[in-house]
Amino acid sequence: MNNVVVQNPNQIKDKVRKAFLSLTARQIALRLLGFLTLNLILVKVLPIETLGLFNLATGIVTFFAYFSDVGFAASLIQKKEDIDDRDIRTVFTIQSILVGVLSLLIIFFAPMIGGYYKLDDAGVMLIRVLGGAFFLTSLKVLPVVKLERDLQFGPIVMVELIEAIVFNCLLIWGVYSGWGIWSFTVAAGLRAIVGVVVIYAIAPVRLSIGFEKEVAKKLLNFGLPFQLNSLLALFKDRLVPLVVAGIIGTGGVGLVTWAQSWALMPLEIMNIIIRISFPAFSRLQHDSEYLSKAVEKALFGATVLVYPILFGIGGVLPWVVKYLVSSKVDLAVPIYYFFALAYLWSVVSTILTNTLNAAGRIGITLKLMIMWTILEWALTPILTIKFGAVGVGISAFVISFSSVVTIILVKKLLPIKVWKAIWPALISSTMMGIVVFGFNFYLTTNVVWLVGSIFLGILVYLGMIFLSAGKSIIEFTRKTNA
Repeated sequence: MNNVVVQNPNQIKDKVRKAFLSLTARQIALRLLGFLTLNLILVKVLPIETLGLFNLATGIVTFFAYFSDVGFAASLIQKKEDIDDRDIRTVFTIQSILVGVLSLLIIFFAPMIGGYYKLDDAGVMLIRVLGGAFFLTSLKVLPVVKLERDLQFGPIVMVELIEAIVFNCLLIWGVYSGWGIWSFTVAAGLRAIVGVVVIYAIAPVRLSIGFEKEVAKKLLNFGLPFQLNSLLALFKDRLVPLVVAGIIGTGGVGLVTWAQSWALMPLEIMNIIIRISFPAFSRLQHDSEYLSKAVEKALFGATVLVYPILFGIGGVLPWVVKYLVSSKVDLAVPIYYFFALAYLWSVVSTILTNTLNAAGRIGITLKLMIMWTILEWALTPILTIKFGAVGVGISAFVISFSSVVTIILVKKLLPIKVWKAIWPALISSTMMGIVVFGFNFYLTTNVVWLVGSIFLGILVYLGMIFLSAGKSIIEFTRKTNA
């Protein structure tokens, strides 16, 4: 019989801190490496059609990937008990069959897909190689799960960086050697091979074939709803390009996506927090007191990092448009404000739904996702017809208030104090945003003054947040001696 995994909360705290630093460094390094390779080095010599072809082929494989994941990774991470050989055997067998079949379908139907998109033989081969790489990548799931359960993100980051270096170096070498699209094919194939070899060297897992019905049933009880959440989120987010575009046209969609891209920028931090907090909360699900403290600290940390960026962008965006962009996106500014206000709620609700998932309440989060999908598909077209492109932002703002439901649900499970966790960042960010906006409104006449307002905002926020929550920040960042 499996034993419930119990870890020292202080050890978890230290692991979370290291994980955040590792994943933040990863995010910066991968973005920088990708930007330098594609946007600066290769764009000069590579036809834009080749870049588009690679993105198209990657998108096709990503589409198939949604149907290969039945939430096994999330199930294993969330599981209270130790992972045993029966779990590994069952997950490996089912996952290999699913991904293997889909990979073969991609490889077999690649010529038909290529014919539809008018691809040449090199394009078809790229799809086939990406299909094979898709299967190899799936073999990394179990070692990654093993590391994430123990909050060991450093090795995962190292593997991802090695993969990125291999891919980008081979890609640059191939392009300058005149390989064209074959550069992507070779680079993608070798990246997958190297990734599998390195991850198993770091976190070896003994694989075997087998199937146990009870194990599969237990894992799927969590995994299927978890994956359905992801599919619903994908469906929900397709509303603007699929439906709203017919109402506001491509120009309106351009304004919405431009404004939303600014509002989503600080939420990159949330992706890191979500990835860390799910396994961290899962390891604490046996202890409501420590889990409550962990959730409050996650809310505090997320708001301290995300809120000032949302308010800071709000304080400078009209003048960024005026001096650095173009008046043709003026209408995107009010859309941004509605998105930003909506995402203030999103920071809280995302952490709380992650808490519910970690506590095994996946059925509740599935119902929440169904609610948000229905609300978005019902309200957004109506408000867009009435208010145009701005209606998309208004809809997001109105729907965001439904996040109160997540607070009510988690409070029934844990004695958390949401307001206590978020008020320092909310008040400090609001004051900073007002100061920056006022400074720009009355004084900014050029880019130099605009840059000065950013530095002013940083100083105001740091002063406010340390006055209101300095002790909490020091405690949050201090290394535990346990």
